Amino acid sequence: MPKTQSKPSPAGTKRTSVHDDGVMMVLKHRPAALKNLALPADAQVAIVSKSATALQKIRERNKQLAGQAFRFFSEAGKKAAVVNKEAFAPDARALAVLEGVRIAQEDLRRSGGAYDLDQVRTLLRGISRQAIDKRVQEGSLLAVPGPSNHKSFPTLQFNSDGTVVEGLKSVREALPTSNPWTVLNFLAQPDDRLNGRKPIDLLKEGKIDLVVEAARRMAQQGA
Repeated sequence: MPKTQSKPSPAGTKRTSVHDDGVMMVLKHRPAALKNLALPADAQVAIVSKSATALQKIRERNKQLAGQAFRFFSEAGKKAAVVNKEAFAPDARALAVLEGVRIAQEDLRRSGGAYDLDQVRTLLRGISRQAIDKRVQEGSLLAVPGPSNHKSFPTLQFNSDGTVVEGLKSVREALPTSNPWTVLNFLAQPDDRLNGRKPIDLLKEGKIDLVVEAARRMAQQGA
């Protein structure tokens, strides 16, 4: 830590302290004291006042110090520069996107949560990560963004013996979007097109054609 040495305060100042790397001065009332102050070539000085008018007078009276790194701050200007918090508020469209993610995450929770990558590899008898990625890309395995954006695999797509339900790829191709949250929502929610039954339950019963037709009708209706 640099050594500090006190010096007598110039008239009109509250305190002056000299450090190894420069001068720190706090003015009390009389900025005219700057006229008699010898500053290092690389000194930086900040002057704060409640009055913008007073700051202007200080600039005019101390023109001989124009070469120094002076900064002038008005408390009134400081208040005017407060961040406009309304500028950071998300609009209606952005809020709708956020609410959509929240709803999808609730679908995930209600449907049994999700496995992580290593758990899925165990269920699928130790297949490689590359093989899992390939199945996700082709649509025969559903993955959603999880914590820290790691892939999470909804448990609802697995049968009781750990195998993946058949028909996921055909359903995904029939839906109007491949967004994984939308696919999850379709699978997990009761569907009027299926007499109020959940598509995932029908897939587990082997009724793939019924679910694919419901997905196509969803695409046609845009809902």
